[in-house]
Amino acid sequence: MTGGCTSSDPIRSEMMLPDVLRRFPFLRAVFDRYGLRGCGGPYGPAETVGFFARAHGVDESALLRELNDALAAPTGVRADSPDTRPSWADHLADTIYRRFFKAGVAVVLTAGAAWGALLLLRIASNRDFTAISIHDINAHGHAQIFGWVGLFVMGFAYQAFPRMRHTSLWRPDLANLSFYLMVFGVFARAVAEPLHRSPMFREAAIAAGLAEIAAIVLFILVLLRTFQRSGKPFETVDGYILASLAFFLIQAVYDVGLLRATTAAIDRVGLLRVIATYQAPLRDLQIHGFAMLMILGVSIRMFPALFGMAAPGRKLVRNSLVLLILATIGEAVFTLLLRTTGDHRWGIALYAAMILLAATSVVLTLRWGFLARPTEPSRSTKFVRFAVAWLHTSMFLLVLAPIYMRFVLPAAATLSAGGIEAAEIGFSHAYYGAIRHAITVGFISLMILGMGAKVVPTLNGVDARRLRALWLPFVLVNVGCLMRVSFQIGTDFREWAFPFAGASGILELSGIAIWGVHLWRIMDGWRPAGESFARPTVITAEDRIGLVVEWFPATLPLLISRGFAPLANPVIRKTMARTISIRAAAAHHGVDLVELLAELNRAAFGAEGGDSSRVLDRRISLTVLDGG
Repeated sequence: MTGGCTSSDPIRSEMMLPDVLRRFPFLRAVFDRYGLRGCGGPYGPAETVGFFARAHGVDESALLRELNDALAAPTGVRADSPDTRPSWADHLADTIYRRFFKAGVAVVLTAGAAWGALLLLRIASNRDFTAISIHDINAHGHAQIFGWVGLFVMGFAYQAFPRMRHTSLWRPDLANLSFYLMVFGVFARAVAEPLHRSPMFREAAIAAGLAEIAAIVLFILVLLRTFQRSGKPFETVDGYILASLAFFLIQAVYDVGLLRATTAAIDRVGLLRVIATYQAPLRDLQIHGFAMLMILGVSIRMFPALFGMAAPGRKLVRNSLVLLILATIGEAVFTLLLRTTGDHRWGIALYAAMILLAATSVVLTLRWGFLARPTEPSRSTKFVRFAVAWLHTSMFLLVLAPIYMRFVLPAAATLSAGGIEAAEIGFSHAYYGAIRHAITVGFISLMILGMGAKVVPTLNGVDARRLRALWLPFVLVNVGCLMRVSFQIGTDFREWAFPFAGASGILELSGIAIWGVHLWRIMDGWRPAGESFARPTVITAEDRIGLVVEWFPATLPLLISRGFAPLANPVIRKTMARTISIRAAAAHHGVDLVELLAELNRAAFGAEGGDSSRVLDRRISLTVLDGG
């Protein structure tokens, strides 16, 4: 097999990482020092040594030299002592992303995209974007920002950022607490805000917001301490991450304040006044400040390694960061000044901030869209390129907004009832909704889909080349987004555009659901049919029990005699048993793990025990908890 290795081969960049670790498991300690920790299970992800070096920001020649030095003198590689073996906190840190990702999928398929699709159908039925409760709309929007985007950002950051800096996550227990606080906040808010007229539910909604603030504070604290413990200096690209974290906290505090104001409004006039004045700045802080800056920071750092895309110049990265922060703050501040003072001169400053935001983001990302020439084949590339195209579309619509409001609508020969109202007040809910949708679903959600499809198989040791290309969810989400943006603007001119805009949510929801189920199965241990598993030189606690029986048939009588009777069924061995580790099976049957591993290795390898002493004394450097 190409990229395989024998005991006499030096480690080369084109070798597959699982082949190296299966043959030389003691080299795991070297890879762990540079961020492999728990990624892909005991044998690592299905990628080359060279790709690992690029993805983790390691000098490739230095890594190869260190690996080959360790290969020449294996006794010099640090083995885990009883005091340095993986603890429960290590296991938690390695698998914590799964609970965030799964919760994010659960949110988007309930209070997020699913609820949004239902609201959109109600809008289409009433042919009016203001026909449904603003509290329902805000609860749905909150679930999308905090639950869908927020949970994925948190899970990805807890897993990836320590590895980028070649360290381990500080205080995984606090990271885990932030998960429960955020999940409580998202679901409690989704239920309580629409029922806010009851004092009990109003207080519950505010308590949910405070829980989310606490979760975000813990999230920022854990990341900052993790960065600090790495000892590595901050780089310019880290500024995007830090700015995003600051906006994440600011918008959460702002959001609770807006919630108090909207739920305290005594009548519809007062409610509309609060929404018109304060809601747009919140969305700017959430979408442009938190989500966009985080995506850009991760993209600048990872796209050249993951996809082989061009890296922006350092000067462009530095200048863009400053301009994007100023533009985002300007959007929020100038909007508030315009709405509170009524002085239209602030509108000029606001428009300048919008142009600055659009120009900077387009220039920074131009070579990642349709102009990209990726060198690393990946099923995620199409998601990333179209996400960038949707970002540019949103920015183009944003810059055209004043022209549309002041000139296009008043000059139109035919307008719908909503279009007539928009022309009279100089503001179109349909047009601004289209701008928001292009960036939230087109850019942010497609980026989540693309990066999720890339990192989840890698973290679970599944070769993504054996997985389906996810064309169906890609097409459904893009077609749905195109329908929503175009037909939503069209509702200003023709009533018949409403049903088409309404149907778009079903397409988007279907695409995200297909993607979500696919990734959920991988996180639960599913592997593609026909995937080849190389026979290891030692049986470890993380090997799947069904595969152990396939590799070493002599272990089957032993396992049955130790109480694993279902393994006598060949169907069980080929299905369920291929997803359960020896560690989990031993715990379930109350069998001593150390003793079982020793017996399995003796049965498989005879008197030599397949180097079982190494398994019992060292173990695998970091393991992945099943179903974590």
